[in-house]
Amino acid sequence: MTLVQAQIPDGEYRMLRQRAEANGEPMKEIIRKAIHAYLQDEKVDPKDPIFRTFPLGASGTKGHSNARHHDELLYGPTRR
Repeated sequence: MTLVQAQIPDGEYRMLRQRAEANGEPMKEIIRKAIHAYLQDEKVDPKDPIFRTFPLGASGTKGHSNARHHDELLYGPTRR
């Protein structure tokens, strides 16, 4: 594990300490759980076209590049 130090407002520290005491856990365990929950919140949308549209076709054909225009190919033309 890696040791991380951070400064937090006094009020948050008091709330953290109270939560740890109420749960009978060390504060570092409450912090680990909070970090884990925060990181798990970033979900992947399985319906995102990026997961269903391969192969996109030959790239580098005359005047067209899938690499350059991948967003448009996956999600449609952008509106400006």
